[in-house]
Amino acid sequence: MLAIYGGEPVRKEPIIARPVVYGPEVLKDIEEVLTSGALVSTHGKWVKAFEQELASFLGVRYAYAVTSGTTALHLALKALGVGPGDEVITTPFTFAASATAALHANAVPIFADIDRETLNLDPASVEEKITDKTKAVVVVHLAGYPAEMDEFMKIADRYGVYIVEDVAQALGAEYRGRKAGSIGHISAFSFYATKHITGGEGGAVATNIAAVAERAKLIRAHGETDKYWYELLGYNYRMTELQGVLLYHEIKRFDELQRRREEYVKAVLDGLVPIDGDLATVVKPKPYVKHSWHLIQILLAVEKLSKPRDFVVEALRKEGVGNVSVAYPTPLYKTPLFQKMEGHGKGCPWSCPFYGRRTEYKPLPNAEWAAERVISLLVLPNLTPEDGADTAKAIRKVLEGLRR
Repeated sequence: MLAIYGGEPVRKEPIIARPVVYGPEVLKDIEEVLTSGALVSTHGKWVKAFEQELASFLGVRYAYAVTSGTTALHLALKALGVGPGDEVITTPFTFAASATAALHANAVPIFADIDRETLNLDPASVEEKITDKTKAVVVVHLAGYPAEMDEFMKIADRYGVYIVEDVAQALGAEYRGRKAGSIGHISAFSFYATKHITGGEGGAVATNIAAVAERAKLIRAHGETDKYWYELLGYNYRMTELQGVLLYHEIKRFDELQRRREEYVKAVLDGLVPIDGDLATVVKPKPYVKHSWHLIQILLAVEKLSKPRDFVVEALRKEGVGNVSVAYPTPLYKTPLFQKMEGHGKGCPWSCPFYGRRTEYKPLPNAEWAAERVISLLVLPNLTPEDGADTAKAIRKVLEGLRR
């Protein structure tokens, strides 16, 4: 009997995904930061050291740390000159920041559809959405799965638009042997607590283009070129030294942390083989990409189940699968933010005189199809192969128990 109906759960102690605790060498360096008095990146060494490590890890020339993944996306668009009257195309099947970054830049977000197999942005749908107002495409590497970057770079060349890689969920992922975040014109990263490396919060931008890098560096710090001399509109998006020291140590041990993730993922995928393609389909990488597994995305065969997706999620939690959620239950264009189009007030940027068009967000069938059936498992390095086996066991139990 399923635990949601009063039966014995697969796990009495719930499976909870948490970041791995920092070791004594990190605590020693944190103490050094605190006693040095150099708490800001303008006076310390750790943020700069982390930026160098990140650039080296990605194989890019420039990387700049910022306060969050959201500010990284905003900074990336501003560094490319995105502003009033521009359109930015992105996916509706993602976290809000991938689209709200355009709003923060006073540009209009335009949504393209996704691919049902990968759940990533579909290049063909993007191409259909391009207009003479399109300035950039924010390509999200969803859940750690790299998007089809060859196709997006061809679109960039064909139409003269910029490609921003949103790598918030995909540090360490690879597309045809190249790191996600090293292929587009600029990339944005998040170091929130659930991400591949974390400083609690934090983010970064990375690029190989010198002029874009210089502009990003200026905008990150008030547009100041000399003391109290301001060349352009900027922000205070600087990372603290405490975040820098945490992230420096995290990226140095990335391979170890990723190995733990992959061991958990393998156990889950192996355990789901009996129902994969029947009651559910696991989103698995194509041979030419390396998935970095922020999430395991599973698409339920809802037509074969007696209960809807949200009931399945609750049933799994009752079985002890505490790291299950839904990413993402609603395409962004269906949320009030994009339906009301109030933005910054008085409808800006949609009503911006530099834009001069009427935006209508029409349904995108693949995004809506995925939103009805996806369930997500958060992957963090504290999870073990035993946790993975129990996770798969619980999923099989629930889905078989709810088979029509």
